[in-house]
Amino acid sequence: MSAPRSAPGSRKAPIQFADVQKSIRRIIPPGEIDTLADNIGMPISGINMTYNNTGVIGPQDGDIQIKLKEGHRPTADYVQTLREQLPRTFPGMTFAFLPADIVSQILNFGAPAPIDLQVRGADVNANFVYANKLLSRLRRIPGIADARIQQSPSNPTFNIDVDRTRAQYVGLTERDVTNSLVVNLAGSGQVAPTYYLNPDNGVSYSIVMQTPQYQIDSLSALEGLPITAGNAGTPPILGGIADITRSTSSAVVSQYDIQPMVQIYATPQGRDLGAVAADVKAVIADTAKEVPKGSSVVLLGQVQTMNNAFSGLLFGLLAAIVLIYLLIVVNFQSWSDPFVIITALPAALAGIVWTLFADPDHLVGSGADRRDHVHGGCHRQQRAGDLLCQGAL
Repeated sequence: MSAPRSAPGSRKAPIQFADVQKSIRRIIPPGEIDTLADNIGMPISGINMTYNNTGVIGPQDGDIQIKLKEGHRPTADYVQTLREQLPRTFPGMTFAFLPADIVSQILNFGAPAPIDLQVRGADVNANFVYANKLLSRLRRIPGIADARIQQSPSNPTFNIDVDRTRAQYVGLTERDVTNSLVVNLAGSGQVAPTYYLNPDNGVSYSIVMQTPQYQIDSLSALEGLPITAGNAGTPPILGGIADITRSTSSAVVSQYDIQPMVQIYATPQGRDLGAVAADVKAVIADTAKEVPKGSSVVLLGQVQTMNNAFSGLLFGLLAAIVLIYLLIVVNFQSWSDPFVIITALPAALAGIVWTLFADPDHLVGSGADRRDHVHGGCHRQQRAGDLLCQGAL
């Protein structure tokens, strides 16, 4: 699955996604593509948004789901090629390849990447500056792919500054202006919910009034919106009581314990997660003096899951050694002899690790050979009339 992102606030996403799809079809042979589907923008339903793990934040985001036919080339080769060619073909877009298998999605706990680096603090602007410096350092780490900042502070915004003196002359308040804008831009369901009860089936339907979006297609059209109030006669227009200026804002607001948060996502490629995480921690330590005052940097994601799992395994191993030692003490009625026996465990563990590195398929092969050996032996015994092996088969 690919998750492209164009410039925040861009309305050219459908055209850009069509061009990206053409490039994908040129890289992957058409005979190996089963289906290719695009989902552009935010999900309509809040339920879909809750269960979506791609991290879309606006109409400039989307997903391209690629299903390959059986007998295709390795998926990792295609992903690596797409990572190299798509950013060069579309320099104004950001690409990320999300885990498509259920195991990786579960290990990520719903995050769109295994590496989740969070910069938490009250100073959002300083956090973004530091996050961009950190991102440039992370992209130079071998084995890092799809490094990007999830939040975007450059979403196009209109600031509406209401002149209270002019509004008071026509009998309006800030609340009246806000309610009128909400009705025209977002619908009346937020200000005055209205429902219709169908007498035939007993189902209540929500009635929402909203100005069609195609009628508010320019700044002059926005300035011409009427501002109504309960006691007003002829409604004044927005441009008569307010000044509208262009600005930027955050495309999505992320918080952790009420603190604003900037997230950096990344995925390992060609290296194991532990080695990449160690380099990421080294970069965090090198830039510790540049962290904004009052902010903190936390490394989460699958890295934390891996560290917790290893910690649990180590604790379990130590507990097992202690339990075995105490058991041998009871059998030998001595404290020193079992200690001498236990001291051989490091050498045994080293031999096991060395064997696994020397032959990664050793355990699987041994199990298969052992199974075939037992299976073949039972067949021979079955021919000899062994009823026990007949039951085992």
